[in-house]
Amino acid sequence: MQPRYDRGELLALRRRPGLMHPLFGDLLDPSAVVYPEPTVAEETLSEHSPYMVHVSVTGRCNARCRGCVNSAITLLGAGQLPADVVPERDSRAIANLLEGVEERDIVVCLYGGEPLLAPEKIRGLMAGLERRLADRSVRYMLYTNGQLLDRTLDLARDVLSRVWLLSVSIDGQSAQHQDVRPGTDLATIERGLERFRAVRGDGCVLMWSTLREQQSLTDCYEEFLRLRSLGMADQFFWHWVETAEPFADLAGYAQRYEEEYGRVLADASAWLGRGTVPPIPHLCELLLYLLTGRQRGMSACGVEVARNYDILGGGIHACADLPPEWAIGSIAEDGTPTVRQADLGRLVTYKEDLGCAQCGVHGYCGGRCPVQGVTAQAQRLLEYCQLMRLHVGLACQALPRIREAMGRGAVDPGQLYEQSAFYAQFTDVTP
Repeated sequence: MQPRYDRGELLALRRRPGLMHPLFGDLLDPSAVVYPEPTVAEETLSEHSPYMVHVSVTGRCNARCRGCVNSAITLLGAGQLPADVVPERDSRAIANLLEGVEERDIVVCLYGGEPLLAPEKIRGLMAGLERRLADRSVRYMLYTNGQLLDRTLDLARDVLSRVWLLSVSIDGQSAQHQDVRPGTDLATIERGLERFRAVRGDGCVLMWSTLREQQSLTDCYEEFLRLRSLGMADQFFWHWVETAEPFADLAGYAQRYEEEYGRVLADASAWLGRGTVPPIPHLCELLLYLLTGRQRGMSACGVEVARNYDILGGGIHACADLPPEWAIGSIAEDGTPTVRQADLGRLVTYKEDLGCAQCGVHGYCGGRCPVQGVTAQAQRLLEYCQLMRLHVGLACQALPRIREAMGRGAVDPGQLYEQSAFYAQFTDVTP
């Protein structure tokens, strides 16, 4: 699969001026925003990452979300949905794939489509994995639009009670959410989350918002704060939608984003001053990068290093959000996996065209998401570069008061990681 953008067009656009910002200047300039001098030794942080296996339970979905990555990218031109998970076959394949993996801590991430359309298949997969991986610690993450939580608690309560991390897609308060996620109902989702509290134990609920141009970050944030106050959500992540088309009004969106993100940064300082870690994983991770000068060293999700597996319709993928031609292996009917060597470095060649190595925020951004890199048009890619510099630059501006608040509230970097930034690895990492 060749990148969708035209390379000549992208290089020509890079030579033109971008958005002008009063603090950072031309946001298309790779040097517009740079890391500050680190004030915390990186080696003082102790990070840990379980081995992740992603499993597509089903390609079916009960929602019709605007900008759905499955419709727009993953399954574009595929002709049909991938087959549902086959519990015995796929649990055996996962156990086989993990034979050479040293990590004992495994997180199996269940997604779709909408995985709760097939709770009995999730139950069968869990049973097979726990039987075959009895010597390992196996936890489950579930990505869901939330519409079927209530029903699943009636039909398969045991499935949800075993979920360690629930990622639920909520894109704002009622009016905004309903506008961009037709087929779902926020009141129904909230009823499911309220009932989920009784079975989740020490588990965590992550509210995941996908920002489209017309959406308000503040509206999403307000919904999270309300759910958090009710004990129905613990962490909040947002990201910009993966799509090919340029913004209709990038300057207007950037101005609005700066205002709304500014409020989140101000609240983060206030939380820290009271001794509370902000429950926003990707923001806490960004603050740690700025405090320590850490470099990500790979794309945001690290797909090119082929560390984790994605199981989808009997195929093995490095990233299940990529189209089927990027499969790196297959699973036989008896559960025997075959993985071929693949040059996944091709997924990040777009970084050369974008000039990522010369960018002052590349240490955090990592070239963002390869799915965006190979599927977006040239203008959209460069618009995301500018928004990322704005996102990091505003955090840099807030860093002095963040540091002061951490001192006042006696919050150390280790707490930022353990209580929030740790969860960033289970998201799209950067916004």
